[in-house]
Amino acid sequence: MALEVLDVVAMLPADLHGLARELSDRMADRMEADGAPSYFRLGQPMGSGKGGSCEPHVSLFMLVADESQIVDILWTMRRLASALSPIVAEGDEYRHNPVGAPELYFRKSPEWIELQRSVIADVEPMRRGRLRELDPAGDRIQDVLSDPGTDPARRRQLARYGYDEVTETWPGGGPADRFNPHVTLAWPDDPAFRVDLGWVPPAREFSGTLTELALYGMDPHGTCTRPYGTVPLGDGADAATRTGATRIGRN
Repeated sequence: MALEVLDVVAMLPADLHGLARELSDRMADRMEADGAPSYFRLGQPMGSGKGGSCEPHVSLFMLVADESQIVDILWTMRRLASALSPIVAEGDEYRHNPVGAPELYFRKSPEWIELQRSVIADVEPMRRGRLRELDPAGDRIQDVLSDPGTDPARRRQLARYGYDEVTETWPGGGPADRFNPHVTLAWPDDPAFRVDLGWVPPAREFSGTLTELALYGMDPHGTCTRPYGTVPLGDGADAATRTGATRIGRN
């Protein structure tokens, strides 16, 4: 049994794809000049260059699954995507994540929440309770779960979904609202470093309509490098024929 860490993502249209790669490259140049080089540049291979290029994307759900399940996961994605509409993504702000990675955040809307909830409802059961070993920051997920200092909402989501950036209703209270759609543009090797963001174009310029979901194999730092297939949002046609996938039985 060969396990694969997977990411169900929303793909960027061509213009935003190009802008993300440009911003990533410029940020990585600045980070390197300041002594905190980025682990990756969007549009380029990681490290040794043996894998595929790091694809700009918006993560919706990460999971670990057996390689034999990948075709079934793609068929599940095709079915759910056909009933959903393309996402109008509005760039809202740039900010750093807790370990210094610069990210572009989209304005969260009911449509984003519906999209993620649909993905989780249909895809999450296919992880069969498995947990990823590491999160994108390189922390062991079992250690995060056992750490008494872990935020309760994060612990709950990791235990329930195997993923900790979910919008849900917290039992007996308000929302456990950890999903914020974004594109990670670079990742410094020093988690204390923060690249200057004063030069970037207005976030609202990073806006467009996202029309596809995709399934990727992941490498460290949340990078998506191994494409397994794309599916159109809001298209009930026979996407399987267009992508050339072959149906297999459920595992």
